[in-house]
Amino acid sequence: MVLVGLLLIAAAAGFTIDVFAQNTATVDVDVLGRTFAVGPGWLVVAGAVAAAVLLVGARLVVAGMARARGRRATLRTAQRATRERDQLAQQLAVERAERDGGEAVTTEHDARPSPAPDVPTDGTGSDGTDGRPGRVAR
Repeated sequence: MVLVGLLLIAAAAGFTIDVFAQNTATVDVDVLGRTFAVGPGWLVVAGAVAAAVLLVGARLVVAGMARARGRRATLRTAQRATRERDQLAQQLAVERAERDGGEAVTTEHDARPSPAPDVPTDGTGSDGTDGRPGRVAR
């Protein structure tokens, strides 16, 4: 693999040197409404720079998609854990009620599914929400 990579680098360098050395005529290039007279070698350099920018942009897109996928997976895991916690709390309440001989009392909190994670906000921003409603502390 390393040998193939080195061969490709050497071929690209040789091609670039050949383009610079063999082609001395200028080429008119129109860019953003302006015309530039450049040598063909500089077109090769411009193409390499454009390819590098394309690769960096593609890498950023892939990294962003992977990060979003990871965040969604974490959120799903947190929601599952919250449902399991609520279910276990309900089971515990039923078992305690049966053990104490009383009836199980269902509270409003037990009857509704809670979002994951529960983060109280005090409205001052000291909890990481900047005092804005709807913000979750990180």
